[in-house]
Amino acid sequence: MKENIIIRLERENEYHEVENLVRESFWNVYRPGCLEYYVLHQLRNDPAFVPKLDFVMTLDGQLIGQNMFMKAVIAADDGRSIPIMTMGPICIAPELKRKGYGKILLDYSLEKADLNRQASLASAIMDCRKARMHLSFCAKN
Repeated sequence: MKENIIIRLERENEYHEVENLVRESFWNVYRPGCLEYYVLHQLRNDPAFVPKLDFVMTLDGQLIGQNMFMKAVIAADDGRSIPIMTMGPICIAPELKRKGYGKILLDYSLEKADLNRQASLASAIMDCRKARMHLSFCAKN
């Protein structure tokens, strides 16, 4: 089943289809309606958007998942600016949630982002084994 998965960079001509996927994935999950698809639409136009870390997942040629990263900076109390990467939104098609596809996309994305070389902050909202979890983690070298 999972041998027909391809994870690759999102193409500009797919933006509308990916936004629809994100909307369907988040619709009425955490609140009535959703904003995640609009956030994604806006983030792509931000200079902090990282196109080389903007992934889609396909299964048998059908778009089923999406994840992306942004550059950000933490302003430390001591005056330092600490560059980080933020992740998300990440999504999987509603009918394929809780089947392991989200973990595959998450693992691939984190590996490609090579987060061991820098401070990173990721916030991903995912469904996991019938329980909704909000994952926040920080990885440092």
